[in-house]
Amino acid sequence: MPEHARPGSQSGEYFPAVLFPPTSKAPGAKLLQLATVPGGGSDSLVLITNASTAVVKVLGPAEADAAADINYACAAVEYAGPLKATLVLSLSGDALAELGFPTTHAKVRVSNVDESKFKRGSSLNASFEGGYNVSYFTCRGYKEAFEPLATDGAGDHIVFFGLQYFIKEYLVGPVVTAAKIAEAEEFIARYMADVRIAGPAFAGGWDRTMFPRGDWEAMASGDYECTGVPTPGAVPGALPIKIEALPEGSIVAPGVAFFKLTNTHPRFYWLPNFLETLLVQVWYPTTVATQAREFRKTIQAYSVLSQRVSQVDFLPGERDFTPENIAADDLPVHIAQVFDLLDFGYRGVSSHETAGLGSGAYYTAGFEGSDTVAGSRMLLRHYNAADPKLGGTPVESFRAMFEQLHCATSVPAAEHSTITSWADMSPGADPAKYEADEYAAFVNMIRQYMPSFAVSLVSDGFNIWNAVANLWPSEKVVEGGEAGGLSMRAIIRARLKAGQLTLVRPDSGEGVETLPQLLSLFHATLPEAWESGLSPLRPLFAPTDPRQAEYEAVCESIRKAKGLPAGDNPFRRFVGQQFRILQGDGVALDTVGDMCASILANGFCVNAVHFGSGGGLLQKLNRDSLSVAFKCCAMYVGGRMYAIGKDPIAGGKKSYPGNPPVLRGADGVLRNRGTYDSAGKMLEAQPMSYAEFCSGVEGDVLQPVFENGTVLVDTPWSSIVSRAKVTGLDGTITRALSNLSAKAAFLQRFSSPEALAVRLAEASCGSKWMHCHPTKMAAMQAEPAFAALGLEKSAAKLGLTATLDSHALVAAIKEKHVCDKKAAKKVLAAIAESDMAAAEKAMKGKIMLTL
Repeated sequence: MPEHARPGSQSGEYFPAVLFPPTSKAPGAKLLQLATVPGGGSDSLVLITNASTAVVKVLGPAEADAAADINYACAAVEYAGPLKATLVLSLSGDALAELGFPTTHAKVRVSNVDESKFKRGSSLNASFEGGYNVSYFTCRGYKEAFEPLATDGAGDHIVFFGLQYFIKEYLVGPVVTAAKIAEAEEFIARYMADVRIAGPAFAGGWDRTMFPRGDWEAMASGDYECTGVPTPGAVPGALPIKIEALPEGSIVAPGVAFFKLTNTHPRFYWLPNFLETLLVQVWYPTTVATQAREFRKTIQAYSVLSQRVSQVDFLPGERDFTPENIAADDLPVHIAQVFDLLDFGYRGVSSHETAGLGSGAYYTAGFEGSDTVAGSRMLLRHYNAADPKLGGTPVESFRAMFEQLHCATSVPAAEHSTITSWADMSPGADPAKYEADEYAAFVNMIRQYMPSFAVSLVSDGFNIWNAVANLWPSEKVVEGGEAGGLSMRAIIRARLKAGQLTLVRPDSGEGVETLPQLLSLFHATLPEAWESGLSPLRPLFAPTDPRQAEYEAVCESIRKAKGLPAGDNPFRRFVGQQFRILQGDGVALDTVGDMCASILANGFCVNAVHFGSGGGLLQKLNRDSLSVAFKCCAMYVGGRMYAIGKDPIAGGKKSYPGNPPVLRGADGVLRNRGTYDSAGKMLEAQPMSYAEFCSGVEGDVLQPVFENGTVLVDTPWSSIVSRAKVTGLDGTITRALSNLSAKAAFLQRFSSPEALAVRLAEASCGSKWMHCHPTKMAAMQAEPAFAALGLEKSAAKLGLTATLDSHALVAAIKEKHVCDKKAAKKVLAAIAESDMAAAEKAMKGKIMLTL
């Protein structure tokens, strides 16, 4: 209640009055509107004032000669009488009609006590002054694909990101207006009405007891204290809220307060919780940013295990992918990774805003390749400041980084219709012409974009195995037309020589199976695209570290499976990293590790593949992925701090009791203030006292970023990316090595001679594999590249002969050598659970998971 209206500020009885009297310094309460109480008939009224919305009892008609304390005629009126426990209201004819009151109630006696102000049994608001509500946002734990992070070091792996967007988009400036208040009041009156209250007897299904119109009008005017003039410090139309936050990009452990909300005037103690629904949505960009960083760490770990070397040899700095070099982030290592994961999520998310937030979060991990243009557009609007502490250097803002350093980009890329539209899919179409048309589409696409650094060509419009085995390595020159004068192989050679990136995109199948098969076929058909004379492997761990022996053993198993001499580097890679598979199907945080393991287990460096993720990156998560919560933690009332928290008996959702300052420990880890055991578990919280709430806590990393409608900190983009950098990989490398060791023997089946024979048999069915025609099996068996793979012998062993037509060959493959969908699902689930015995059993002797 306003100071001049609180009990004790007036002479007489102690009670919170709805209509309080004027004083020498302030006017009396203003009655804005009267309304009926649903189901209350003429026995109660809703008094909506500039200070409160209160339900009061109608004590009955007043005597005809009783003096009216206030006259209401459907317009705002100011109370000018003394403090009274009961009032006489005089109602005009229009007011009676609006309320549905009988004419006998033209003058009524009502209670003037606001029962909602009493906090019986609680000392929280004995003085009716309101208070300061502190609520905080946190991630409470790791679930699903994030679970391994809980035991990785101090558990600080969550990337805080996205608050600045919500502040700028929804909270800045005069956001509370008369028009919005009127619209909201009408909506809430209907929305919050009891579903049972329909018809004239129940106020027509409108409930005006729920909406604090006076509070909102006070925000709009800035007159928080009902004095008739703006309260000092108030900003008319702005939300009286302060937000304190960690710097965006901070790496945080579960349970820590990421940001806090506090009302800046005690009247609006309810406002932080009102804003919860909006600001808890920071869960989404924070979870995507965390997921993108874990993608990066996973690929980095397998880069370390496959002893990747950056192709960037024209800039100073280390090129080997070691944990130390990755942490140092020299330009050669940094640039080599920017396209390791591509964002394909625009079509797979729930809204345009989701796309902008999710893709913006993707960039925090240091990746730079996205087809979700909403992300970079969002960052240009909301993360475009330079850091004044650094002199506002030009590369601090996202725009400057975008324009000067090209930190967000896409590349020319075919989509399916740009290829499939070249071929006639009619049943009677000539299969040879059909395949020639697909080939011409391939050549045309890359020829059109030949000057571009990167070109991506989707190749599974018809038969990915035919495309890889017969079209990509073809020396056939397309004559005439726009695609004239070049072959695919000549194009590849030219682009390799020029240092340009060419991407082959399959968009179907299971990556854990198909990636080593695609790479094996390219290794056979395009030997000029592969590096020769690879450097010997170096030790990755200390001699006494048991992981070194484990690493050497798995490397030896790969050499043995690929027939390589002892000591050879088994991780083959493309020349200059400029020819790659782009795997864009089925890529998620819980699948990418097994795809990487399969690449390595079958003798290839992880940099032979770019990964693209859509729904797996931006949509395959929810608020529970990081157990996000927004909790009221403290109330400051009457010079005291009241710690607030929850501790359910069922467990799992305990919150920090009290207002936590966040301190950085000697180990660099951010923690809520408290005492902790040696395992990092909090033993006792040490929340902020009232004095600390007023003056602050030294070393508190939470800093004001927004107050009363104004942005106080506009975080430069470069500092966010810098904070989110990966500086430690030990736990991720350990998990990756364990995963590779456990699964290598099983995964190596996918590039066995039998598996490759099945794929080449599929390839022999040509582009128009779905229609019956003779295959190319005999011609392919005669080709040296396929003969070296033992195609004829392996195919004959499997009953896949040149005498079978395309229909018969595909039918034989499906029946004898490919798991059905149910079995394939079991195999993939078993692989994910590292239960290789179950995976073997589910294969039931079949060679392939999918066609």
